Amino acid sequence: MNILTTFRPLLLLLLPLLFLCPGCHFNSTFRNREKDKNDAEKVTTAFYVLIKQKNYKGTYPFFSDKFFTVTDTSELNKILRLSAEKLGPIESIKLTTWETVVVSGTDDRGEYALRYAVKHEHYEATEIFSLIKEKGQIKIQRYKINSEGFLESGNDKK
Repeated sequence: MNILTTFRPLLLLLLPLLFLCPGCHFNSTFRNREKDKNDAEKVTTAFYVLIKQKNYKGTYPFFSDKFFTVTDTSELNKILRLSAEKLGPIESIKLTTWETVVVSGTDDRGEYALRYAVKHEHYEATEIFSLIKEKGQIKIQRYKINSEGFLESGNDKK
């Protein structure tokens, strides 16, 4: 018996799949992997280095295109400068919570959420980053600073 004759029914079933396969997407989803957290932290660490140096313009490449559709560079610069003035220089930074979802494969993408407790000279703050993978690089999509220091008048520093 010939091998083609033996496997003919199977080949007839699989042949249509060959035509459909170019539209197939093969992905693996990973949640909260330490490696993905570390990749996102590289971005926030570099961001904080520049903030400590008051090099606000240097932070711009760390932000996503989506961020700049909502906040332009002059507004970002104003926010960063005001934070430094009201809260004081950064004394310590501690990652408190994090979550990641990374899809690898045909449709690569990543979403990262990092929350930091940041001790400034005058006030403490909670700083929250939402990052995305954009054009193969992890970028800051949203950045939020929560601190009582923003509610206090200039003379009420702790």
